[in-house]
Amino acid sequence: MVQVYAQKPAAAPPPRPSQTSDTFRIVYIPHADRFEFKTVDSVTQLNILIGHVVVKQGGTTFYADSVVQNEKTNFIEAFGNVHINDRDSVNIYSEYMKYEGNKKIAMFRKKVKLTDGNSTLYTEEMDYDMNGKVGVYRNGGRIDSKQTTLYSKQGYYYADIKDVYFFGDVKMSDPEVALASDSLLYNTTSEVATFIAPTTIKTGKSVSNVRSGYYDLKTKKAMFAGRSIIRDSASTIIADNMVLDDKTGFGEAKGNVQYKDTAQGVLLFSNRIFFNKEKKNFLATEKPVMVVVQDKDSIYISADTIYSGLMKDLKLFKGGYLKAFDTVKGKTVMNVDSLLQTNTPLLVKKDSVTAKDSSITQQNIIKKDTLAITPPKIEQPIFKDSISTKQPVPAIVKKEIPSAKDSVKKVTAKDSLMLSTKALVKDSIKVDTDTVRFITAFRHVRIYNDSLQAVADSMFYSGVDSAFQLFYEPIAWSKGSQVTGDTIFVYTKNKKPSRLYVFENALLVQSVKEGAGFYNQIKGRTINGYFKDGNLDYVNAKGTAESIYYAQDNDSAFVGMNRTTADMIDFYLENREAKKVKYTSSVKGTTYPIRQVPEEQKKLENFKWLEKRRPKNKLELFL
Repeated sequence: MVQVYAQKPAAAPPPRPSQTSDTFRIVYIPHADRFEFKTVDSVTQLNILIGHVVVKQGGTTFYADSVVQNEKTNFIEAFGNVHINDRDSVNIYSEYMKYEGNKKIAMFRKKVKLTDGNSTLYTEEMDYDMNGKVGVYRNGGRIDSKQTTLYSKQGYYYADIKDVYFFGDVKMSDPEVALASDSLLYNTTSEVATFIAPTTIKTGKSVSNVRSGYYDLKTKKAMFAGRSIIRDSASTIIADNMVLDDKTGFGEAKGNVQYKDTAQGVLLFSNRIFFNKEKKNFLATEKPVMVVVQDKDSIYISADTIYSGLMKDLKLFKGGYLKAFDTVKGKTVMNVDSLLQTNTPLLVKKDSVTAKDSSITQQNIIKKDTLAITPPKIEQPIFKDSISTKQPVPAIVKKEIPSAKDSVKKVTAKDSLMLSTKALVKDSIKVDTDTVRFITAFRHVRIYNDSLQAVADSMFYSGVDSAFQLFYEPIAWSKGSQVTGDTIFVYTKNKKPSRLYVFENALLVQSVKEGAGFYNQIKGRTINGYFKDGNLDYVNAKGTAESIYYAQDNDSAFVGMNRTTADMIDFYLENREAKKVKYTSSVKGTTYPIRQVPEEQKKLENFKWLEKRRPKNKLELFL
C-alpha cells in the first residue's frame, strides 16, 4: 500500500484509486506551490507537483522545480534544479531525474553533481541505488577531492565507505602527484589510491610503473607490488615489492632488486635495498652484487652489505663513514613484510639507512677496533711517490702513512680508513662531487674484473680518484701474480687497474712454474705496482725488502734461484713474466743452482698461495 501525504492545496484533489503492494512505502510531500491530478488512461493516473517541490521517502528528501508521480508504479520524474539529500550524508544535484520508488533507483541526467563532504563527483549521467548507496556513471566523470582531481570513463561510487572505482582511461592529478591507469580504487576520506591495474605515477622528477599497491595522497607514502619500476633522470629501481616516502625520499625495495645509476654507469643486484631517491644513496643487503659498467671489462663487487652515496655527502658523516654504514643499530627505514601483512603505510621517521634484519650481527661488526672511529684532520697528503710522478695519489689518510723516505713507520688500516672528501676533491681535477659516487662494502668482499680480482673484509671505492681501498687481510690477483698485505689500494684509470699500493706486510707472489712450486716473491713494508694495458708491468718494494727470483736462460729453462734483501727492490715484468730485478742499497743475497735450492729457502715469511680464494668468474659473485 502506498500512501501520499501533502499539505492541503487550494482545491482538494479528486480521490485516488486504491493500490495494493507487497511493500508498504510512504511518500510524503511536505510542499509544492501547485498540485494537479491527471488521468492519462484507465490504468495511468499522475500527480503533478509544480514549484519548490519537496518529496520525502524514508531518510531521503527530493527537491525539484516540478515533479510528476505515478503512484501505482511508484515512479517519480523530476525536472529543474533537482536535489536529493540522502540521510544528510550524500547530496546529489541534476537538471533531470527519474526515480523508481519500488527499486529505490534514481537516474540523474544533465549537469549531475554528487557531494559527500569530502569530494564532489561531476558527470552528465548517473544512476544511484538508494538501498546500496551506490552511484554509477558510464559516460565520463570527474571527482574533485580537496586538491586532487580524478577522471575516468566509468565509475562506481560507494557512499557508505566513500570508495570510488574508476574504470577506463583513469587520470589523477594532484599538486605533487600525477597518475594514469586503466582501473583505480580511491577512498575520498583516507585519500588513498589503490592500484588494481598497471599504473603510471609521476612524482617530482620520478616516474613509477606499478601493477598493484597503493599511494597515500595525505602522507605521500606508497607501497608497490608486482615487479614495479621507479625511474628518474639519473637512476632506475626495479623490484618485486617497494615501499617509499615521497616527502623524505626514503624507500625500501625487496625481491630481485635491480638498481641502475645511469649517470655513473653503476648497476646493483640484491634481494633487498634501502634507498633515498633525493640523496641518491642506497644500502644493499641479502646477497648484493654491484657492477661498475664499462664496454668490455666491467668491475663486479659482492659483499654481505654494500652502501653507496654521493661524494658530496661523505663529509656529513661526522662519526666516520664506517660507524654510519657498518652497523645494525638504529631503526629500520621501512619494513616490507609487515606492510604487506597489514596493508597500512609505515612511517619513515628516521634518516637512518640501516637494515634491522641485516645478516650482519652487532658482535661481528665490533670485532675490529677500527669500525667505530672519528676521522682525523688531514695534516698532509699521503706518501710521495719516488718511483713515478705520473700517477698522482690523493690525500686521503693522515700523515703517519709512510712516504718514500720513511717506510719504516707502522701503518694500520685505521689510519688508511680515514677519508676526507675535501682532500679528495682537492687532488682531483674538475670532479663533480654532486654526481660522483663512493662505495663501501663490508664482510666477505669479492671483486672480479678481467684484469684484476680481489677479496677482503671491507672495501671503500671513491669515484673521485677511481681507487679501491681494501682492508683486513686483503688479497689481489692480476693474471699470474698475487698481492697480500694489511691494506691494499688499487687505483684505476678508465676503469682498468693502473696502480696498486700495499703497505705493512706487503708480499707479491708470482707463480712461474705450475706444479713445481716455483714462485717469484717480493716482500717489503710497502709495495707499489704499476699496470700497463691491464697487466702488472713494474713493482717496487721498500723497507727491509726481500725477494726470491727464479732465473731462466734464453730457452726459458730454469738455471737458479736468487734470494736477496735490500732497502729497495725493483721488479720488471714483460708479458706477465719476470724480466729483470734491480736491488738498491744494503744488498745481501745468495744464488742457488736450480737443483740445489734448499727447501726452507723457497718461501719468504708469511708466504701463502691463495689461488683457491680467487674469484674465477663474475657468475661466482651472484651465488
